[in-house]
Amino acid sequence: MHLYLRKITVHKGAFMSLKNVKREEVVVVGKVSWRLTDCDGFPVPVFDEFCRSIAGDAFATRRRYAIVVSRFIDYLYEVEILGKGPVTRSAVNQAIDYYLLLLSHGENISLGATAIERDVTGVADELRQREAALKRVANRLEIRALQPGSWDNTLAALNRFLRLCAMLENEAREIAMLRGGVTKELVEASTLDYTPLLEAIDGASMLSRAEVQHIKQSSMLGGVIRFRGSELSRPRGLSGGRKRKKQADLELLEFPMAQFPKLLEATFSWRDKALWTLLAASGIRRSEALNLEWEHIDFENETVYVLDPDYTRYGRDLPEDERFSRFKGRVVSWTYLRQPYRSWFFEFLLQYRQQEYVLPVDGNNFVFQYLRGQHAGKPLREAADSTLNEAFTAAVIRAGIKGPPFAPEHVMTVHSLRHAYGMHMLNDFNVPGQLMPGLTEAEVQLLMGHEDINSTRKYARPRPAKLMEKLVRHDQAMMAHQDSMTGLPPAIASRLLTDGQITSRARR
Repeated sequence: MHLYLRKITVHKGAFMSLKNVKREEVVVVGKVSWRLTDCDGFPVPVFDEFCRSIAGDAFATRRRYAIVVSRFIDYLYEVEILGKGPVTRSAVNQAIDYYLLLLSHGENISLGATAIERDVTGVADELRQREAALKRVANRLEIRALQPGSWDNTLAALNRFLRLCAMLENEAREIAMLRGGVTKELVEASTLDYTPLLEAIDGASMLSRAEVQHIKQSSMLGGVIRFRGSELSRPRGLSGGRKRKKQADLELLEFPMAQFPKLLEATFSWRDKALWTLLAASGIRRSEALNLEWEHIDFENETVYVLDPDYTRYGRDLPEDERFSRFKGRVVSWTYLRQPYRSWFFEFLLQYRQQEYVLPVDGNNFVFQYLRGQHAGKPLREAADSTLNEAFTAAVIRAGIKGPPFAPEHVMTVHSLRHAYGMHMLNDFNVPGQLMPGLTEAEVQLLMGHEDINSTRKYARPRPAKLMEKLVRHDQAMMAHQDSMTGLPPAIASRLLTDGQITSRARR
């Protein structure tokens, strides 16, 4: 049982709306947690148990998992898997399959255009009706196609929830026997068909409503993984659909920084201008930016420090008095803000501070906060990832920024700013006295705060043009002429010519 010590006001703007259940933020034994209630105001026990099971995880993980699982449960109520009478396990599994397809395609879900058009199976009308019903579900529950980078933690949360339900199923059977008076034979038979068990506990006077709900929900969801034989995974595609580009191509895209001024023009608040420019300037993670406090910003020297408990950046090199006195014992690292975005960030931050920022009533010191309504002054880090993502992608769309030639319809995500930073620092950062621009992989790794160099390589990849330039420079040195510049990109040819002129003058 949860011990709810204090209820916290729900910030609706932080999460996408739920239609069939209500989620509340609570404090359980001194830690922030969440709970769900159904449309009649009764708790959803399996969600309470899930939140209790993840209580030891990091706050960001718990929060993300709570969002994912509560939306999944909301969907199960919407399609009447939960909240109505018993349904078969095949119906539960089919509903879950459809949910994964909704997460993959949103309201553009298709159940097989070829079969519907040809009507060779005799079930075309049924498919059309089901497809139309799923589209309505997507619209009502605001289910949109997940971004490629959101699948891993979404599936991790769903699988963890279903594994918990499988464990709770055994507990539910014991409750049914010991407190509900259900026979052992009936309980054992529920592994194949739980309908008789659920009908029996409906009439058990010794069971509370919460216990009945617990048994029903655990029994219906608990056998899903066992019945399927494997955990949930991302759908590989639907019949008749267009072949999709490799997700890896889209995940590794860098934001086209030449278009960044257009993005700023399409941004409505100084806060978002400052936040996104900080990400472009420093390459830090959005979560790191949202955890910034005002004391982490050195306005005089135009420096930003981020929390670095694992010493993955330059935290180890900060003087001890600065590290532990100024930042109250928290390990932080300085970040390198590249120009011109460094200057832009501090200009936007000043405008944000003067025109939009309000002193929080709860005394928090976070830099980025909600701007409007009853939540003004609350930390923006409480907002859902989906809400933050949509704010950025909406600005990209307003600005008319297209994806790359092989995927022009792709909408750049905020994470592409971190990719752009890594690519710039590895390929284009000019180092005085160094013939070719760019830092080493190890240096970029420190700047980006990666523990594993392989993570850095996903962000900072050598551009083919840089390899070409190295090869041409080699030919020039060996052959002592510049004919090999024919057909080179103008930027490379111009740089080579400039270096050649400088060398010639030096010789004279």
